Amino acid sequence: MGNTRFHGKAQAYAAGRPGYPTAAIRYISELMRRDLTSPADGEMTIADIGAGTGKLTIELAGLGLPVVAVEPDGNMRTELIDRTNGLDNVTVVAGTADHTGLPVRSVDVITVAQALHWFDPGTFAAECRRIARNGRYLLVSLYNVTSFDSAMRNERRDGHGDVITGSIRHFEDTKTAFFHNPEIRSFANPMHYTRESWRAYMDSHSHSPLPDDPDYAAYRTWVDELFNQRAMDGALTDDTTCMVASELVVCGE
Repeated sequence: MGNTRFHGKAQAYAAGRPGYPTAAIRYISELMRRDLTSPADGEMTIADIGAGTGKLTIELAGLGLPVVAVEPDGNMRTELIDRTNGLDNVTVVAGTADHTGLPVRSVDVITVAQALHWFDPGTFAAECRRIARNGRYLLVSLYNVTSFDSAMRNERRDGHGDVITGSIRHFEDTKTAFFHNPEIRSFANPMHYTRESWRAYMDSHSHSPLPDDPDYAAYRTWVDELFNQRAMDGALTDDTTCMVASELVVCGE
């Protein structure tokens, strides 16, 4: 697997990015019971694609079902393996959204957390159809959306020349591109950042410079200025919302 734009940012991602609220995980479990019937072996399998450092994977593992975490970046995958070590129902594999490496007809639920905007709708759908068991799969996309969304800086471009957008834009765009008739739910996921966890959060973005980048010192100054402007009593609080889009996809329809 090749490096992604998150290479070198796994520790910051694990330390700074929001997790996913219990209510959202419970909702996914309810969707599975409502929309899917158990396979012949009696056990559904979840594929968490673009699993990163396991923010969602670990929560899904708590449902007690087999979870296969697919992650292309070696740095992120190492952190994912470390964080899921000891979870007997989690398997970590090197793979991409287009080529997961999973067996044909092997999964029932496909989850994507904070990553669907990186995928190609056509090739991802083809891979989902390939690995779906019984000709259908439950697709679930989650995005944590912040009120300030640090990435929402008008027409700012990253080091690759791409315009930086934020998570709410990613959620809206992928809802249109990857779903036909999605169910949409939102769950409160308030965050309380210390200066250090705020720095980690900001360092974890695909567009953030790495510490050895010449622009990093100026970037860190800007990050600290944002914290100073927004923090009260040493903490920056944000009304983060976890947005969830889901749909039962029947292959061939």
